[in-house]
Amino acid sequence: MMIRNPRQLDLNRRAFCGLATFGLAGFLFPLSGISGVASADPLERFFSEVRTLHATFRQTVLTDDLKPIDESDGELWLSRPGRFRWNYGNPLEQVVMADGEHLWVYDPGLEQAVVRDQDDALGDTPAGLLAGDTDLNRSYLVERLGHQAGIYWVSLFPKDANAAFSQIQFGFESDTLRLVQMLDPLEQITRIRFAGVKVNTEFAAELFRLSLPQGTDVIREDNR
Repeated sequence: MMIRNPRQLDLNRRAFCGLATFGLAGFLFPLSGISGVASADPLERFFSEVRTLHATFRQTVLTDDLKPIDESDGELWLSRPGRFRWNYGNPLEQVVMADGEHLWVYDPGLEQAVVRDQDDALGDTPAGLLAGDTDLNRSYLVERLGHQAGIYWVSLFPKDANAAFSQIQFGFESDTLRLVQMLDPLEQITRIRFAGVKVNTEFAAELFRLSLPQGTDVIREDNR
């Protein structure tokens, strides 16, 4: 996406769109603290059984020595296949939405929206992974790490050497997705904590239609 203004945040950080090995001390936790593989795999259940998800979240970006450099809060709606909406409300209001055909990034403060072709914009990214019907073993090396402090961890390593992220970890509390952590090629870490998670509830279709105020500057990068 073309950066039109310093306030327009990179999709690498917003809604997982951009996102190395275990060299960073086991990513974010010591491997010695991991034990016990789950008898029934929460990751497989998440991708096979969860069709919709609604949650609030806190997103934190950390340096390679785990110092926070950015933090934001918001609300997520996910509907498989191919639709999601991330509403960022603090400190910078922004909406990142996929409607099944297009990816929208709307910044009310700039009175600006950027629209791109969804397949081109997402590709094989964490956002596409969460919203899609993905064969994990085809695109990723999957490593089940076991439990730490009540959270069951799974790491995914993309097989594509040109992927925008080096590793993504899912943390489950029982069957509920609680954390997602990503490591990018610059060894910055994006951590997202979910709260109030509800799955397989019905969403109104209007939720994935972006209603823009009159006068909003729409920048089209979708080959139209």
